[in-house]
Amino acid sequence: MARESYSAVLITQGEHRFYQLAMPSDILGSCTFVTTRDSDPEAGFQRLLDKKRAIEIAKYIDSGHGTIPTSVILSAQDACKLEYDTRNKTVSFELLPSSFLILDGQHRVYGFKIAETKIRVPVIIYDGLSRRDESRLFIDINSKQRGVPSELLLDIKKQAEYENSEEQLFREVFDLMSGDPSSPLFARLSPAKRANNKISRVTFNAALKSIYPALAARTPVEIQDILSEYIASIRDQIIRNGGDDEVIMNAVTFRAIMAFFVQAARRVKDRFGPDYNVDNFNIVLSPLFDSIQLAKLSGPSQAKIIDYLEKHFKGEFQL
Repeated sequence: MARESYSAVLITQGEHRFYQLAMPSDILGSCTFVTTRDSDPEAGFQRLLDKKRAIEIAKYIDSGHGTIPTSVILSAQDACKLEYDTRNKTVSFELLPSSFLILDGQHRVYGFKIAETKIRVPVIIYDGLSRRDESRLFIDINSKQRGVPSELLLDIKKQAEYENSEEQLFREVFDLMSGDPSSPLFARLSPAKRANNKISRVTFNAALKSIYPALAARTPVEIQDILSEYIASIRDQIIRNGGDDEVIMNAVTFRAIMAFFVQAARRVKDRFGPDYNVDNFNIVLSPLFDSIQLAKLSGPSQAKIIDYLEKHFKGEFQL
C-alpha cells in the first residue's frame, strides 16, 4: 500500500489541531471524498457536485494563468493512518480513496482532478475529528464564509480586464448616468454595493440585458440619453398621477420598467420616428398611466408588472 509524506506545519486553534501543507493535485484527487454516507467516492462527487463549476475551475487551471491559493480543508479518516513526525515536521498517510473527507473545497478538488495541468494545492488537514466535529466544522466553515458581493466584482472587472463587450457597454452607460446631474438616476445608482433606495450595478446590468438587442447598435452616450428620457417620462407620469417616484428605485420595479422600454420606444418610433425625447415618451405613456393603478408597479413579480403594463398599453389604443 502506497504511503505519502509531505512537509507540514502543526497549528493549534482553540480545541482543534490541524496541519498546513501543499499536496500535488493528482494525489489530492485520489485520496479524498465528499460524504461519509456514500461508499463510492466518485459517485459521491457526482451527486453533490456542480459539474459546470468544476469544469470552469479545470479550464482556469489549464489556461496557464490560473491560481487558487485558498486552502482545501480535509478531515483525516482512521483508514489513512495519519502520522506527524515532529522531528522532520512531516505528515504521512496511506494513499486510499477514503483517506480524507472534504470539509471545504469539493469543486476545487474535482476541478483539479479533471484538469490536465498538475499543480500543488494548499491543504489543511484536521486529525482526530468525530463525525459530530466534522459536521459542526462543516457548518461553521460554510455558514461563516461570505462571498464577495456581485456588485463589487462587476465594479472591478474593468481593472481586471475581464469584461465582455456587453458588460463594458452596461458599465459605460451606468457610469454616464451616475455622473450626469441631468440624468434621472443621478445620485441614485450604487456601483460597488447594494444600498437602500438606489439601483445597484447588478440590477442595472440585469435590466439592460433584457433589452440589449434593441440597444446594441447605439453608442453608450446615445443609450444613456435615450434611457434617461424614458426614465424621466416614467418618473413624470408617476408624479402626475399622485404617486411617489421612489418606486422606480425598487429593483423588481426597475427591471420591469426597463423591460417595458422596448414597447414604449416602438410606439414612439411609430408615431414620431426615432426621436426618443421625454415629450414623445410622455405622449405615448400618458394614456397608459391614466388607466393603471400605480400600486401595481410595486408588485413582487417582474413578470406580473410587465404583463400588467402590456395589457393596459395595448388596451388604450384608439384610431
